[in-house]
Amino acid sequence: MGIFGNSRREGQKRLVWLRVAVPTVVSFMLFVIVLFAVHMPAVRDTMLAQRKASLKHMSQLAIGVLDHLHDQELKGLISGEEAKKRAIGIIGMMRFGSENKDYFWINDFDAKMVMHPYMPELDGRDMSNFTDAKGKLLTREVLNVTKKNGSGFVNYYWYWQDQSGKVVPKISHVQRFYPWKWIVGTGLYLDDLEEEVATRNRELIMMTVAILGVILLLSFYTIIQSRKAGQQILESEALFKGIFNNSQQFMGVLSPEGVLLLANKAALDFIDASEDDINGHYLWETPWWNDSLEEQRQLKELIQVASFGEVGKGLFKHVNDEGTSLYVDFSAKPVVDENDKVLFLIAEGHNVTELKDAKDKIALSEGMFRGIFSQSLQFMGVIGLDGTLLEINKAALDVQDVTAEDVVGRPFWEGPWWQNPPSLVEELKKDIEKAVNGHIVRREVVTESPDEGGRYVDFSLKPAFGPDGKIFFLLAEGRDVTELRVIQEQISELNRDLERKVEERTAELSRSVESLENAQNQLIQSEKMAALGDLVAGVAHEINTPVGISVTSISFMEEKLNEISKKMESGALRKSDFDKFISIAKEATQSSMLNLHRAAELIGNFKQVAADQASGQRRTINFREYLEEILLSLRSKYKRTKHKININCADDLVLRTYPGAFMQIFSNLIINSLIHGFEGVEAGNIDIGVEVDGDDIVIRYTDDGKGMSEDSLNRIFEPFYTTKRGKGGTGLGMSIVYSLVNKRLGGVIKCSSEEGQGTAFTITIPGEFVVED
Repeated sequence: MGIFGNSRREGQKRLVWLRVAVPTVVSFMLFVIVLFAVHMPAVRDTMLAQRKASLKHMSQLAIGVLDHLHDQELKGLISGEEAKKRAIGIIGMMRFGSENKDYFWINDFDAKMVMHPYMPELDGRDMSNFTDAKGKLLTREVLNVTKKNGSGFVNYYWYWQDQSGKVVPKISHVQRFYPWKWIVGTGLYLDDLEEEVATRNRELIMMTVAILGVILLLSFYTIIQSRKAGQQILESEALFKGIFNNSQQFMGVLSPEGVLLLANKAALDFIDASEDDINGHYLWETPWWNDSLEEQRQLKELIQVASFGEVGKGLFKHVNDEGTSLYVDFSAKPVVDENDKVLFLIAEGHNVTELKDAKDKIALSEGMFRGIFSQSLQFMGVIGLDGTLLEINKAALDVQDVTAEDVVGRPFWEGPWWQNPPSLVEELKKDIEKAVNGHIVRREVVTESPDEGGRYVDFSLKPAFGPDGKIFFLLAEGRDVTELRVIQEQISELNRDLERKVEERTAELSRSVESLENAQNQLIQSEKMAALGDLVAGVAHEINTPVGISVTSISFMEEKLNEISKKMESGALRKSDFDKFISIAKEATQSSMLNLHRAAELIGNFKQVAADQASGQRRTINFREYLEEILLSLRSKYKRTKHKININCADDLVLRTYPGAFMQIFSNLIINSLIHGFEGVEAGNIDIGVEVDGDDIVIRYTDDGKGMSEDSLNRIFEPFYTTKRGKGGTGLGMSIVYSLVNKRLGGVIKCSSEEGQGTAFTITIPGEFVVED
């Protein structure tokens, strides 16, 4: 007790010093650890990863060009040799990078160089033993890298673009194009990467030294001011929380196992949660990640990597409550002690949705521009505001048989397109001056050539404006209209001849058309009369049975009446004879009346169907009952066969329509199935389905007959087309059906069929429905 009592003041001083100094030293160490062990290495990794991603994206653009040309080859639009030739030309011209000097090369699976834009002497050579500037077998490395996964990265040393004596590190992305057995590669120089990393690290170190210096001064001042130590510690804590919570990035502190210990305000606001809701939970189980099991799995693996002392990084997608996808660039960085034991993890996230969308749009826009610009058949060029030609497409180069190196970077008016006649140069200068002032210039330019004569070009200059309204560059376009001019002159001459011939043939054609229309109307009328003939035959057949039964019953009753009359005259009539006669008379009378009523009903139905077919008037019908009347009139056609016709239609479907049109449609369809579809088929089935679809009626007519060939299917509605030519077929039946559906009923008919699979017709017509009381 005495020791503690005598040293209480000293202990209090030591306590204040410790309370201030220890957090300061720990903060200093953590800051230095994070800076040198995590952040500074991450700078280079991030920059290298960005360059790799850029290389991979550019390779995919080149592969996209190959896919497009290969697709044209497969479609037969161009030959395989032409496709490869175009691919070599397009990819050989493709450039990117800050100085537009980064390029692509192509070699095949056998290590032979297909195309190198800067070293054309290598084209066609076997590159198996080709080495980089330090002796590395570069082509073999490319083959090995792409053999397993089809693509990959290769590190090597290469000569600088414009200085053959300068060797710098370089990284390339190579990818196989299997259809042509090509490997497309492109690369970026890394000499500036280390310099940029060092610059950034120096800036970071200087900033860190300045910050640490301020912290040390504040700490020293705090120690001196021991009486205010507690208050200043609280202020420092508040400052830390302010920086932590006011950071625009999502920040959090995790245990090595991934348990969330602390999250800043930006992270909490992102999911609208409080610290109590999430602290103490595994990070992958918090609302940031619970919309995807795959995201949770990837995050868990990333944190596991960080818990082993490495930096875990990844791009994650978060779907909010509104269903919007947000992308977060996330990293988990370990903080270790002097024994390399991970104390905790610092989690950082940055919302890169807008950046990702912008990159995707820029990449898409650039790819589309390159594709359109390079593959356009028009002459196209990009011109600076001083008249310098910045870029030119293949079509413009081919017309004068020059290369891009011959003209790019020089004044546009010095190009070979404007030298003959010489007056074109001054005219072009004036056009460029107008376009620079914001005007669109368009006119026809006539050039002269000793070999080809005059060439007519539809030329235009258009200013390209930026978002701020300033002109970035001029877009020059030209279209060779020489052939069009020649053709226009030829057409003018032909028109004069044609006008004279047309006048001579018009009268003859008018007479021919009139004759054909008369013949067609006669054939259609004949087809209608044939349908009426079938109707009459059906009437005779169907009425014959009930009338015959009635005649037999009456004849039998007449015979019995004569017998009983004779017995009455002779006085031999007995009551039993009279009762028997009464019974026979009742039975015969009932049978006769029943069959006569049946005959009268049939006659009425046939009469109505015949009237509908002949008159073509609209009236209200019960659709199912009318279908049954149609089948009754056609029953003689299939009565003695095993074929069956099934109707699936609502009993209460009442329409106001043209019944005669339906009589002709179903007569032709059923007879067509019986004659053609069921030829050689013993027992066939015809299904007629009717359903209401909104304001339309959909009729599906199907048979399970032998079907038809593709040629017959394509021509089924053509007038006069028949497979029974010379056997009674006119080829007008289905043409009449098509005309009735489309013109009379205002609907649409479609047919589908395969040989051996039957035939189906789908008829869709607008319906005028009638509601029965």
